[in-house]
Amino acid sequence: MNRPKKNAGSGFSLLLAVALIGLVMAAMIPAAMGATAVELGTADTFAVLAKTAITDSLSSSNITGDVGLSPGSGSAIVGFDVCIPSRVTGTIYKVDDAGTTCATNNPTLVGAAITDMADAYSNATLAPIDFPTASAEDIGGRTLIPGAYSWTGALTMSDDVILNGQGDANPVWIFKTAGYLTIADNKRILLINGAQPKNIFWVVADYTTLGSSSVFNGNILDATAINLNNNATLHGRALAQSAITLLGANTVDVPVARVAPIATFTFTNTTGTVPLIVSFTDTSSADSGGSISSWAWDFENDGTIDSTAQNPVNTYTIAGTPTVNLTVTDSFGAIATKLDTVTVNAAPIAPVADFTFSPASGPAPLGVTFIDNSTPAGQISWAWDFGDSDSTNATLQNPVHTYASGGTYTVSLTVTDGSAATNTTTVTNAVVTQDSVEITVVNVPVSLSLIPGQTTTNTDTRFYVNSTTTWQVTAYDAGTNGFMTDDISAAHLSEPFRVQQKSDNLYVNLSTTSLSAIQIQTGTAEVSGTAYPLGIQQEVTMTDLYLPGTDVYHIVVTLVVGIT
Repeated sequence: MNRPKKNAGSGFSLLLAVALIGLVMAAMIPAAMGATAVELGTADTFAVLAKTAITDSLSSSNITGDVGLSPGSGSAIVGFDVCIPSRVTGTIYKVDDAGTTCATNNPTLVGAAITDMADAYSNATLAPIDFPTASAEDIGGRTLIPGAYSWTGALTMSDDVILNGQGDANPVWIFKTAGYLTIADNKRILLINGAQPKNIFWVVADYTTLGSSSVFNGNILDATAINLNNNATLHGRALAQSAITLLGANTVDVPVARVAPIATFTFTNTTGTVPLIVSFTDTSSADSGGSISSWAWDFENDGTIDSTAQNPVNTYTIAGTPTVNLTVTDSFGAIATKLDTVTVNAAPIAPVADFTFSPASGPAPLGVTFIDNSTPAGQISWAWDFGDSDSTNATLQNPVHTYASGGTYTVSLTVTDGSAATNTTTVTNAVVTQDSVEITVVNVPVSLSLIPGQTTTNTDTRFYVNSTTTWQVTAYDAGTNGFMTDDISAAHLSEPFRVQQKSDNLYVNLSTTSLSAIQIQTGTAEVSGTAYPLGIQQEVTMTDLYLPGTDVYHIVVTLVVGIT
């Protein structure tokens, strides 16, 4: 079920009942039964035929077919005094001049019909039985296939009864009861799959009562009396061997071959996303002599009737392909069913924008690579806002963006998926770029004259710092053969070269390996008001005996400035 049922626990799927009960019955008994139609003879044209009395209590009933009374006097035909317009489409037959002037005196014709009615009752009681029942029974809610049924006690219907013709060309039912026959108020005999009122015979030893507003199908052959309560409808014949009473606004019509209704409907939004509102429009049709009288909609075909409106609206809140089941009933009690499906798609899951980037900081100009990690993967489009005025590569999935100047930038990514759902994520301080550290060195070049056998120190070199972030200074030898700038392959220093740190007259040793750097100065963001000293010191011992002892050699230190 795709939503809470408004009337859960009430209603009954006619299609489900037909399927389940029909299968059980088919498994129990053969499909072909031996019942044959009961011959009515000259009683065939009569909708209402009785021996002692016929009463239309409110003079408001409508009868399609003949009306006849015999041997009772014409004075016992009550409630048919208004001849024009007539509420009887056939002829009212009586045996004498008494009573209504709307009737025709024809004792021979009506007498023969009474005789044929009695013979039909007797013949029906002798019909072979396909489904014997030992005692009284309430058959309300059941589905019955063609055949002859019998009960030794009363036969009652507290709920609708379905007669399933199983597609036979001329299915016949005979229901015999030694007791009385009743159908409750507002209940119906429903016909499907070829069932016809003209082929249904109710053979009743005791009285018959049709409840108020009930719809009954078939020919009633009653050995005693027949009573139709207010607004009861009989699609068939009322043939009683005593009296017939119509209590008001009743309908009785001689059954003819009927065309079953055709259930059809159209609906809006055959496909959509939850919550999906669907409007259904009934386009069903009925036999030319009748009309569609009721609708039963099961929007998920789960056995519960959701609406009895002709053109309902339903809201689907769960994704799937629910089957819609419409069952229509026409004014003759025949039913038909139509199935169709609705496609309900799940609501799209909004994408979640996400990304990573590298590097997170660095000197300008800084190239930053952004990697899209949004879910679900494979978005249709990407829109980057890099936080500056440059939109180059802003629609790529994984762009590289270059920041030309230092600063703190807020980056946002908006992704759009195939259903046009969007999501944006913003990362504050996603990219931080620093201005280049500015180092000003005084007394350049930073060099030292080396004299063999002496320790030489130079503390005159200074540098100034102008940086927006933390900084560092590293130093390494610019030469390829130790710290001697002269290309003398056999010469080397016997002691490490030392460079002064920022303060405290401390020195650190540089590696004698060419281009091996060492950090010698660090600091925080600042604009230095005074110069930092960059002293260099070397104790020189010349081990190459071929070098002149008085030569002067130079050490060159290369400074590398960056951020920490």
